[in-house]
Amino acid sequence: MSELLPVGETKPDVALTDIEEFLGISLERELIGIPLKKILTISKILDIVKVPYTPDYIVGVINLRGEIIPVLSLKQILGLSETKEPTRIVVLDSSHGKAGVLVDNIVGVIRVPQERFEPNPMIGRYSAYVSHVAQTEYGLMEILDVERFIDSIVKKD
Repeated sequence: MSELLPVGETKPDVALTDIEEFLGISLERELIGIPLKKILTISKILDIVKVPYTPDYIVGVINLRGEIIPVLSLKQILGLSETKEPTRIVVLDSSHGKAGVLVDNIVGVIRVPQERFEPNPMIGRYSAYVSHVAQTEYGLMEILDVERFIDSIVKKD
């Protein structure tokens, strides 16, 4: 039996609420998705000022609209080779504050239906930072758990 609706109203599309949006980035041929709700801004590579006595994965700091933000080498933290030059800084928001990460390229916004999410099948390298994987039109995308990632950086220091 179908549901009766008032004239002029349509049944809400439930499928639209089951879609999550990610910023697809590429790092050395790896497709990584960052939840859009964790991204504050995307910037061209700015002047990065090196900070003495910091770990190697902290590239330095940038002045973005009057705010000093640390910039991290996502490749170094994830254990990826560094053969490609980064082209963008993605500024993330976490419970520990803001941090920028260097990325090779921006793929774009990727919408993924929840039924496409699979548990993280990886072990090793950087699997601790990947919450899920999803098959997309660009290939297999690894979903970065931003909070877990930033937590691990804070605990290292």
